[in-house]
Amino acid sequence: MASKHTSRDINPAIGAMMRQARDFLAHEHSLFASLNIEPLLIGRGKTSFGVDLPTDFAGPDGKVHSTLLTIILDSMLGITVFTALEKLTPIATVNLRTDYLNTADAGARAVFSATCLDVSNEIARVSGELRLEEGDALLAVGSGAFMVGTRGATAGSRL
Repeated sequence: MASKHTSRDINPAIGAMMRQARDFLAHEHSLFASLNIEPLLIGRGKTSFGVDLPTDFAGPDGKVHSTLLTIILDSMLGITVFTALEKLTPIATVNLRTDYLNTADAGARAVFSATCLDVSNEIARVSGELRLEEGDALLAVGSGAFMVGTRGATAGSRL
């Protein structure tokens, strides 16, 4: 069974930065605004967040599209990588594996939890899971590799 966390479990030094990032995303990115992200645990290489599964991402059967679960996993795994780094550095997803285990009704609330397993040779490896808040059903598990220290496109680049 997933452990229950409260906002008092948040490392204050990291929590302020994460709240600023969440607030920025909620105002600048409509998807993140609709997720109503709530940090539950933020520590070195470990995170847990509450997220809404909005009805805007449901199929005709009222179930949330698995693509939304992938977006949540990719984004939250990336945030978990940031908590394991010594300084804020750009990252990019190199590999993401998602296994879908259950469906969720649109409008439900889920809890994401992750651990950064390793950061070496400019690659961070992280794994996590997404569970329904009520009933604790495991929706999806994911693992990813993130390049650390990426740079944006250079002037004149077509990429």
